[in-house]
Amino acid sequence: MAAQQYNAQPNDDVNDWINRVKDVVAKPETVTAPAPANATPWHERMLSFFDPIDTCAITCCCPGITFGKTHHRLRKDPNLREWSPINASCGMWYIVACFGCHVIPNVLQRHEIRQNYGLQGDVVTDCLRAWCCNCCDLIQQDKEAAYHTLNGTDKVVMQQPGKVADSMTYPA
Repeated sequence: MAAQQYNAQPNDDVNDWINRVKDVVAKPETVTAPAPANATPWHERMLSFFDPIDTCAITCCCPGITFGKTHHRLRKDPNLREWSPINASCGMWYIVACFGCHVIPNVLQRHEIRQNYGLQGDVVTDCLRAWCCNCCDLIQQDKEAAYHTLNGTDKVVMQQPGKVADSMTYPA
């Protein structure tokens, strides 16, 4: 599998999030579509949030930092080069959280993780996890993204729902 190319565009987070929200508004089925039949379970458990304890402590005190860290890992660099705890994604998360809307970026990011790695889940479960146990959700997202990007299992290409796979044919 070819190595994933990551874009280091530190000043483009705001436009990235605006475009993601616009895409969901224009085509909600991108987020609400069910997981493919061959989706795999998450590697990290939802309630295994105490390991590592530093991620748990940071997320419980400052959840936006973990959110921004996961965004950086997914969109820029899995090794977190040039990552800063204070970044546009972190700030955006806190702004929407002030209005009780932290569920929206959490669900968008969780959907991206599910889509990229072919994981099980749906938008209703994502919303419930983000609303009922925000810190557990953010920790699971961060650990899952780290696991896949650092172990070379990132960017799984899944079969599109409803599309019949084309078989390869070779000339005689």
